[in-house]
Amino acid sequence: MADRSLGMIEQFGHEVEVAAGESVRERVMTGADSLRPKAKPEAIALWLREAIDRLDAAAPPGVAAKVMEGCGAACSGVNHNIVERAKARRAKHATEESFLTAEMRKPQNGTRLERDGATLYQIYAPAAFSHPMRCFCGLMRGLPAEVAVSPTYCQCSRAFVRAFWSEVLGRPVGVEVLETAITGSTECRFKIEL
Repeated sequence: MADRSLGMIEQFGHEVEVAAGESVRERVMTGADSLRPKAKPEAIALWLREAIDRLDAAAPPGVAAKVMEGCGAACSGVNHNIVERAKARRAKHATEESFLTAEMRKPQNGTRLERDGATLYQIYAPAAFSHPMRCFCGLMRGLPAEVAVSPTYCQCSRAFVRAFWSEVLGRPVGVEVLETAITGSTECRFKIEL
């Protein structure tokens, strides 16, 4: 496991503690200390799947989603270069409309955009990416094809997508998870209210 993955797991544990307290963190993070820097992606993904199940069981309603939203916000900060590149593309367009049209015509690799009025749909196809995977998140890339994860995990991606579009457009947007590859769909689909 790369240092980045270790850092992401530590961030997850931190978010659990902040949102749910130290005792919940201890239960959720059971076995994390057995993950080594050379752990295989499958081992990481399976441990995290179990940790999310423990989080769902141990945290009060709504708290597990808050944990994952914190992880998504942290991830958007770490991957701020993606946001900055999109903001640079946005700056080349006089209007938001022309920017969105250009983004739909030429989406980023592994994604596509669809629009219905004031609603934008961002679709990720991780299995169709140049290196097929279950999820764009480095922690879930090794998830075996037959294994599904709690939808709670995808609240991280929802927070990332919300942070991305809010910053690129310069205003808050609402985001809803419609379906995801790691919960059983063939792709990840987010509804973005512009």
